[in-house]
Amino acid sequence: MMKNGTSAKIFIVEDEPFFANLVNYDLEANYFDGIKVFFSGEDCLKNIDLKPKVVILDHQLPGMSGLEVLQKIKAFDPKIHVIFLSGQRDAKLAIGAFKKGALDFIMKGENAFQEVRELLAKILKKPANGVEVKKLPAAKSKKPSTTKKPLSTEKTAKASAKLTKKQPVK
Repeated sequence: MMKNGTSAKIFIVEDEPFFANLVNYDLEANYFDGIKVFFSGEDCLKNIDLKPKVVILDHQLPGMSGLEVLQKIKAFDPKIHVIFLSGQRDAKLAIGAFKKGALDFIMKGENAFQEVRELLAKILKKPANGVEVKKLPAAKSKKPSTTKKPLSTEKTAKASAKLTKKQPVK
């Protein structure tokens, strides 16, 4: 589901069409584009030559597992970021994913979409809410004058003492 023929930046690999479409909808609603959805690891790998920047990958897929797909993606291009988005609550699986090069392992749940958006924003260098923020030009700073020497501590103390003495009232 790519817009205006732009190259795919994001692959979603999820065997459950309803969930895959939810992820896709959430990303598009938050101004991410260049999204392509695949329902199997094999289909993803057949299109890996499109060189996505990020692959959002489920673990439990028909045919190849998410870990097998991850290994093949990294063999093709180690720079492709892979984010696992899985319902598997298995610490060994998550550790295995990290060891094979996954950037993160996000559990499907209440905050999953927000976590994915935040990671994508960092990777693609755009705000998670889709609103571009332009940087203001840096203000030119004036260098302090170097012709005057700072007062010594002793002189500062004397000046302070003079100011704090009470003056007679006329």
